[in-house]
Amino acid sequence: MKKFIYIIVLLCSLGCANNASKSMEMDAVESFEKIEEQSDLSEDDAYTIIITQKLQEYLDRKTLAKTNPDFTIDTHKNKLFSTEEGAQLKHINFITPFETVSDSVKKVATQVVLEHQTDTIITLIKTSTITIDNEVFKTHKIEFEKTEGVQN
Repeated sequence: MKKFIYIIVLLCSLGCANNASKSMEMDAVESFEKIEEQSDLSEDDAYTIIITQKLQEYLDRKTLAKTNPDFTIDTHKNKLFSTEEGAQLKHINFITPFETVSDSVKKVATQVVLEHQTDTIITLIKTSTITIDNEVFKTHKIEFEKTEGVQN
């Protein structure tokens, strides 16, 4: 009889815990949508933020690979520019206007300003549309390429 009561109490507590997390997830989604709706960012500003985050992530991975050889991060595959260990990104500038390569890909020449270095790379922005539970979401994937004729 005690086992039966323990099982019921356990199921009730797990059931209540799952409902609370689902409501918190819904609140988070609703607040994200509100922020997205209230955002007054231009498309260029939004792309600047995303590209800056991706470039800083790239620099952080290079630093992590240098300082911790146990991590297997392939930073040589897409070597964009040579940097010092721990280099921080100051800002980026778009050199050319966005060029539409296809209906889902945009291309722009980007000037990357680091602490002690400035370089130019090509940024590709791939946009796709995903439908989840009858809601349409846009996703953006950022890729970088070296500019032609530049040796690092």
